[in-house]
Amino acid sequence: MLTYQIILLLISIIGIALGFHRYRNDSFSTVVFTLWMIVWFAVITITLFPQLTTVVAQLFGLGRGLDSIYIISIIFLFYIVFKLYNKMEKQKKRINDLVSELALKDNEEE
Repeated sequence: MLTYQIILLLISIIGIALGFHRYRNDSFSTVVFTLWMIVWFAVITITLFPQLTTVVAQLFGLGRGLDSIYIISIIFLFYIVFKLYNKMEKQKKRINDLVSELALKDNEEE
């Protein structure tokens, strides 16, 4: 087993352990927990069987297996950024609504 495989396996095991810990403490919903477990088990699978990336690359018409990992990673990161942006916008709206309510309440009290 190569050094990068050992490192990726250790990172994946730590990620799984943290996922379970956060799920037990109700920091993760079931959907988020399931998504992260799929990601970590996919990393473990690719780490143990790197030749699978070549199969995926050929399936999508790419040249190398590493290209398929890059593309899938970029798509996944865009998805995460999109979700974070939406949460941030919702939070901003909630804060604006709260500030407006507090301002109206303070104005009524005067």
